[in-house]
Amino acid sequence: MRLVCMLTACMLLMNTAGYAVAADDTALEVEMESGQSLDQCSSLNESYSEDMVDSDGTLYSGADQLSADNTEPPVSVDREAYTPNTTDKPVVADADMENVSGNSGSHFQAAGDNSGVNHANILSAAVNLRKYIETYGKLPSTVSVGSQKLTVAQFFDLMLRDLLKTAGKSASLTVRSVQAAPNPAGSATGELSKSAYIKLAENVLKFINSNGRAPNYASSSIGRISVDNLIYAVSRILAFHADNGRLPNYVTVKKISATSTAPSSSLKKRPENDPYSGESTSRYLSATANCQVNDTAIRSLAASLTSGLTSAWDKATAIFNWVRDSISYSFYYNTRYGATGTLKTRTGNCVDHSHLLVALFRAAGLAARYVHGTCTFTSGNTYGHVWAQVLVGDTWYAADATSSRNSLGAVSSWNTATAKIKGIYASLPF
Repeated sequence: MRLVCMLTACMLLMNTAGYAVAADDTALEVEMESGQSLDQCSSLNESYSEDMVDSDGTLYSGADQLSADNTEPPVSVDREAYTPNTTDKPVVADADMENVSGNSGSHFQAAGDNSGVNHANILSAAVNLRKYIETYGKLPSTVSVGSQKLTVAQFFDLMLRDLLKTAGKSASLTVRSVQAAPNPAGSATGELSKSAYIKLAENVLKFINSNGRAPNYASSSIGRISVDNLIYAVSRILAFHADNGRLPNYVTVKKISATSTAPSSSLKKRPENDPYSGESTSRYLSATANCQVNDTAIRSLAASLTSGLTSAWDKATAIFNWVRDSISYSFYYNTRYGATGTLKTRTGNCVDHSHLLVALFRAAGLAARYVHGTCTFTSGNTYGHVWAQVLVGDTWYAADATSSRNSLGAVSSWNTATAKIKGIYASLPF
C-alpha cells in the first residue's frame, strides 16, 4: 500500500509540476509563476559565471576562463521601454570638463602592446566589472583585458571608445595612459536615452583627450554624474550589448553602493529561522560521507565565491545564491549524489541541494546543519522536505536553494508557519 501511494504521489508530481521561465528581448529578468508543484521543491534555475577576482582586487575577464556550461545570465539593468527622441536635453560639459573641444589624443603614449585588447574582450571585461561593482559595492583596483592589466581609468577610456565605435563613431581601441579623477563628485541618478549617453561619452572622451585623466564628474540632463557612477553605467551599457548584440535604448544611472553586511532584524523573526542557543558548533563544521567539506573542488569554489567578502552574512549569501542559481532541481528520494556529485552534475533533489550548501558553508568556515520536515508547498501538496540552515551571529538562517523564489533566510516556496520539523542534524541519516 505504501509503495502504491509513493508511486501515485510521484506521478501526480510529474504531471502537475510547473516551471517559471525568465526570458525576454529586453534583458529584463521576469519570473512568470505557474503554480509550481514540488516534492521536496522544484524550480528552473539558470546558471551563471562567477567573477574571476584575484586577491589583489584584479578583475579578470578572459573568455577562456568561462566554461561553456557556466555562462552569464541576462542583464537586468536596462529595459526597452524608452525610445530616444529629438527633445532630449543636450548633454554639456561642466566646469570640471573645460576644453572639451579636445583633440585626437595622439599625444598619449600607449600603455602596453594591446595584446588581446579587442571588442570581444572589452565586452567580457565590462560584464565582469559590472558584476564586481554589484557584488562588492566599489570599483576594483585593476581590470584585465586580454593579457593587459589596466587601471580602472584606462579601462573607462577603452569602454567609452568601444561604446562610440559600436554606435558607428570613429574610435580606436588602443590602451592609453589615463589618470584617475583626483576628486570624484556628483550625485545625479536617473535615465539617459541612447542619444544622451552617446553624447555624454563623446564629451567625456574629449575631456580625457585634453587632460589625460578622467573627469571628476560630467554634467547631463539629469545633473552632475560622478565618474564612479558613470563608469558603472557604461559597464552596464556594454554588458547589455554583450548579451543582446545591440546598445540599450536607455541606461539608468545608479549610485554604487556596498552590499549588505548583516541581515535585517525582521528576518530573524521569520518562522523558518531559529535562534542560536549557544551549543557547540564543531560538529556543524565537519565533513561527513555526503558533505565532503575537504574536497578540493568544494574548497576551491567556496573560496572563489567568498573572495573579497568579510562578513559572514555576505559569504553565506554569495554561496546560497550560487547554489540556487546554478544547480537545477531533480526529483528522487533521499541522497543520490552527495555534495561533490551534485556540484559535478549540476542537479539534485532537496537532499543533495542541502548537501552541497552545507559543504560549501562549512568549507567557508560557516557552521551549517540540515533540517528535515514535512512542508505544504505553494501547489497545495504536502511532502517530506530537507533544507539547510547556516549560523550567522545569533541566528540559524534557513537556506532552501531548490526554488528561485527563495532567498537566504526567507522561504517562499512552502508554508513556513505550518511546517512540521522531524529532525535537525549535523549529518543526515538518509
